[in-house]
Amino acid sequence: MKKRILIIHTGGTFGMVPMSPSSVLAPEKIASHVLQYVPELTRIADVEFAFVFNLDSAEIEIPHWITLGETIVANMEQFDGFVIIHGTDSMVYTATALSFMLRNLPKPVILTGSQRPLAMIRTDARMNLINAVELATYPIPEVSICFDNKLLRGNRTIKYSSTDYDAFRSPNYPPLATVGIDIHIENTHLTPDGAFEFLPQFQNDLLVLRFVPGLSVRFLEALLHHPPRAIFIEALGLGNVPIQNNAFLTWVENLISQDVLVLVGSQSPHGGVDLSRYQNGMELKKAGAIGCGDMTTEAAIVKTMHLLGSGLHSRETFSRAFLEPIAGEISSPR
Repeated sequence: MKKRILIIHTGGTFGMVPMSPSSVLAPEKIASHVLQYVPELTRIADVEFAFVFNLDSAEIEIPHWITLGETIVANMEQFDGFVIIHGTDSMVYTATALSFMLRNLPKPVILTGSQRPLAMIRTDARMNLINAVELATYPIPEVSICFDNKLLRGNRTIKYSSTDYDAFRSPNYPPLATVGIDIHIENTHLTPDGAFEFLPQFQNDLLVLRFVPGLSVRFLEALLHHPPRAIFIEALGLGNVPIQNNAFLTWVENLISQDVLVLVGSQSPHGGVDLSRYQNGMELKKAGAIGCGDMTTEAAIVKTMHLLGSGLHSRETFSRAFLEPIAGEISSPR
């Protein structure tokens, strides 16, 4: 018996009308359009379609994440797997948010999309969707991204290219599956260790700051008067910022003295943050900053939103939860 797969359409390049790139398909035409160009889907599974919104993915925000989560929860018993058609620009953020909301997920939830619309010549949309639907019939119960013949853990993924078909990478975790002549399941996926839960709490009281050499702290001092609940700093290398001219470090210390959560990530996608390796990072850690381990920037940002939304505001409780994996987004402390 074929598996039942729900395809959830959210917009993006995938469904654009090729002769008029600014146009998008009407909701009632999505299913017929997809099946016109990808009739093989019905040989893989019994597919049905749901339309939740039709947006450029740059427009997708927390309420849209929650709507997607609610749609999956409402259909969890009726389907064996879920495929979400999504714009590529913010796909990683949505996948990460879903991985935190859908705790102990019992079935596959796979996001996919394309760099060219489905109806265009040389589109990548057709193969991405075929692969995603077929992989959704496998017992890989986590939120993932299927793109260019790879299945990647959603909350470990970054968007690497805005033009290549190989648009996504997972710098610190191996693929969950690869697709060639055969489908090869790597057995690196999660398995549920408790009852399925839906936890759609997010709070976006967060500012992201990319450190650059020569950054003038005087532009940042205004934040001391109206600070956010958390600040994420994309630092250098393993989490380094300057300490010889201690203006930046003093600014961090002043934030922490006001009970602001200061999180430190890295501008290097591969590797991670280790605030105990160099003196620069040690000073940040001593001040009370929290390193992000090998989480991606996107995962650390969305996880912060989720933990704040869950009511974890004290540094001690937040730090403990932040450094423990929720859905495989960070390597467990050794």
